[in-house]
Amino acid sequence: MRRVELLIRKGCAQSPEMRENLAAAYRLKGREPAFETVDAAALRASDPRTGYGTPTILEDGRDLFGMPEARPAAPT
Repeated sequence: MRRVELLIRKGCAQSPEMRENLAAAYRLKGREPAFETVDAAALRASDPRTGYGTPTILEDGRDLFGMPEARPAAPT
């Protein structure tokens, strides 16, 4: 089973809608929503996921829409 993560940040206006759309996509496929919501602001600065904007959907660590792999937002 693939790991799906929804990256969000507090105050991101699009995050609630993305969460609902992602959950709806699972339900359309007849599945229970099976994704982890990750607060990107709570990640360590060295975590590459901090380099993505929010909201972002990652499947097995890769952007679902083909964006290149991010680098940490802050130097380590």
